[in-house]
Amino acid sequence: MADRADPTDRVRRAAATDQLPLAERERIERARIRFVLALGRALHTYGTPAHRLEEALALVCKRLGLRAEIMSTPTSLTIGFGDPADLKSALMRVHAAELDLGKLAQLDALADAVVAREIDSEEALHQIEAIVAAPPTWGRAPETATYALTAAAIAVFFGGGGRDVGAAAAVGLVIGGLVLVMRRRAHARRAIELVGGFVAAFLAQAAGALVDGIAPSVVTIGALIALLPGLTLTTAMTELATRNLVSGTARLMSALIVLLELALGVALGERLAGALWQLAPHAPVGLPAWTEWLAFVAGSLGMVVVCQAERRATGWILGTSLVAYAASNYGADLLGADLGVLVGALALGIAANLYARVLDRPQQVVLVPAVILLVPGSMGFRGISSLLDRNTLSGIETTFATFVVAMAIVAGLLIANALVSPRRVL
Repeated sequence: MADRADPTDRVRRAAATDQLPLAERERIERARIRFVLALGRALHTYGTPAHRLEEALALVCKRLGLRAEIMSTPTSLTIGFGDPADLKSALMRVHAAELDLGKLAQLDALADAVVAREIDSEEALHQIEAIVAAPPTWGRAPETATYALTAAAIAVFFGGGGRDVGAAAAVGLVIGGLVLVMRRRAHARRAIELVGGFVAAFLAQAAGALVDGIAPSVVTIGALIALLPGLTLTTAMTELATRNLVSGTARLMSALIVLLELALGVALGERLAGALWQLAPHAPVGLPAWTEWLAFVAGSLGMVVVCQAERRATGWILGTSLVAYAASNYGADLLGADLGVLVGALALGIAANLYARVLDRPQQVVLVPAVILLVPGSMGFRGISSLLDRNTLSGIETTFATFVVAMAIVAGLLIANALVSPRRVL
């Protein structure tokens, strides 16, 4: 959503609207309010952070001649229209976000068209309904297969060998199928993390008991990577840093609860497997260093499907992700592993902002998939797991390092926005 406007053009349009009959002006205003509400609900549903959502809706309202006060939380959206003395408020309960960058880009283009008066608000409202009702860009089969691909890639990053990678891919495929089945029912959807953690840990332990040379911990983390709240944690820290305190605090607690559910499920799976098999500790033997680049490419392609990005964005997502990864490696050599990710996030933010400026597309399209791969979620999971295993010191250290990494990512992105403005809200 472009943050550009011609003040003269806005004044001219406002004057033209004022010349219409009162009934017609009221009809147009109601249509614009309905459009803003539908746009806000859709953007919220598809994973727009609070600070970006509020800025985007405020910009749309300003361009449409509406006075509005907007507040977003992870589960609700409140918009008040009109003067404070005569406020008309709308409160919407919004369900948990389902990340869909393809639909997010379509909504962004639609909002630009409405602001530019290329289509009216009533027609735009019908188009929003069509976008929401449309099937996702990537179907169930590619999405399920992606769980296996990303699991294998993450297993490489955590030092897994060839057998670890194969086992992680197999268990990840099972988790992908399980998630797609459980998402269809509301009550089952709430237990995805708990059940997923249990199944992943149990199958990983079984693989370690039945096949020599498999490290169950590597397999478990790889299989669960798509369920880890790395993006949620980073978004929460960003919202807190931008002073969206209510939304940031709520999202942070949501990320911690997800980590606890996953860790509890993993603990149950490991205990049950331990009662069935005697498992000897096994340290993974990593693959050659060059395989990490191959794994990162595979993981980036997997994130295209996980985030439901448009096919035409695949090359851009891969390119910006590789820039972030190369910069993170350089930063790790320069500043250490914890703070080195700041350099990667800085490079990623600049690349994403240039993408938004040059192609006039939402920054989020290339930013979100790469952020997921910067791995604060897996570190948080390890910290919680260590606490459950009574490794208190290790757990506290890892959990603290998780927040340092998440804050380093946020700092890098904020600095990137200061250096290179995306000239867009989304």
